[in-house]
Order: sequence, then C-alpha cells, then structure tokens
Amino acid sequence: MELGAEVLGAVADVFVNADGYKKSIPGPGIGNYLTMGKALAVARSLLGEQGLRQGTYVQAHGTGTPQNRVTESHILNELAKLFGIKDWPVSAVKAYVGHSMAPAGGDQLASVLGAWQHGFIPGITTIDHIADDVHASHLRLPMQHVPFDPQAVPGAIINSKGFGGNNASGLFLAPQFTAGMLAKRWGKAAFADYQRRNEAVRDARIEYDAAMCRETLAPIYQFGEGVLEGEDLSISAEGIRLPGFGLPVSLDLANPYGDMV
Repeated sequence: MELGAEVLGAVADVFVNADGYKKSIPGPGIGNYLTMGKALAVARSLLGEQGLRQGTYVQAHGTGTPQNRVTESHILNELAKLFGIKDWPVSAVKAYVGHSMAPAGGDQLASVLGAWQHGFIPGITTIDHIADDVHASHLRLPMQHVPFDPQAVPGAIINSKGFGGNNASGLFLAPQFTAGMLAKRWGKAAFADYQRRNEAVRDARIEYDAAMCRETLAPIYQFGEGVLEGEDLSISAEGIRLPGFGLPVSLDLANPYGDMV
C-alpha cells in the first residue's frame, strides 16, 4: 500500500504435511490428502460454497508420470467430490517447462499469476488424450486453453510434492479479489491514495520494460557496495558496534550453566 506496488495476488494460506511411513522415497503417501483438504476448506471459508465450486481451479504438481497421474488425480478428484465440485479445472505447467528442481513451485505460481493477468487457464496441450487410469469424474482436464473472467475466478490452489514425502498445498487469491480485501481493511481513502501511487509505479514498470526491449537500459552493478570489513567495526571487551546500528552487540554474557558449574 505504501509503496504503490502492483498487486499480482495474495497468499491466503499454505498447508504442509509429511507422509509418514512410505513404501519408497518417491512413493505417494497420505499427507497430500491433508494439505489439499485444508486448502479447499480455507477456500470455502473465504470464498463461500459457490465461490469454491465455481470460482477456483487447481495448478497440479502434474509430473505426468504413470504413478503421479494416478495418485494425484485420485487426491484431487476425491476432494473435489467431497466439497461438491463437479467439474474442477486442472492445469499443469510442467506440461510446458518440465520438472525444474528447486523452483518447481515457483513455476506453478508464475503460471497462476499469469492466468489472472491474461485471462485464460493454460490447457494441457502437450497430450492428445487423457489416460484411462486418471481419476476424473469430478475434474476437468482441458487440452486447450480455457478463457475466463479473472474476477469470476478469485482463487487458485497450487499443489506441490517433494521427495521424502513432503506435500504442500496453498490457496492463492486473484489481484482483483485482493484489491477488494485491501480496500475493506484500510478504507476507501487509503486505497485511493494507493491507487494514485500505483499509477506512477505502473508507468515506471512499462517504461522499464520498453527500455529492456529497446536494449537501451544499462545494467545496475552494485557488487561490493555496502559491504562491511573488519576495520569498520568498533570492538571492545564489552561489545562490538556496527556502523548504522544504534546499539552494540553485547559481549557481556551471563553463564547459562551457572547452576551446573
């Protein structure tokens, strides 16, 4: 609000569970049922029954392997059925970029934010049919892009899995819905001030992007700036003082084991 930064969305909540006992390191476990169930429950409490059923979709972990397509589709399908969702759209960015390592969840988030920016859910266009062993009685697995009104789809759930049985499912909110929440929290006057600041930020962003495309933008090189060296410190027996910090780091420490020595 104070910076006038562009609102791309919001993180409503993220749930993490480990599987516990497993057949193997990459083998599926029950933890993902818990995380997806909690994500759907918080979406229902935030968006209402209708908002959950008609205004959300899921960005699946979606590796497309014979094991993942069966186990993850069962999780999504069973929970969609439980929450009364009849035709839940499923997208999977790995269909386009494969399985990156550490930033795989970031790939999913970028896809979700881009869908709200451009008004379509990316279809799974790299296949020509849905495998027979995929559970899909309550899911929609589009093989073409699905246009939608971002204001009518305020929520997206990202589902991520990790080796060792770590599962995470998060509810993310559309920028339009987030803007409404901010206006309600801070009031119309404060939100109007934010919008005025945001105009300048938006103009600067557009100009920056255009300069990058024109290849006229010089790189910002700040390597080594602001780095402190030992001679910058004021060191005494009582403490160490760092430039820019009001209080020193005290070296007058009590014996934490006084009752034992």
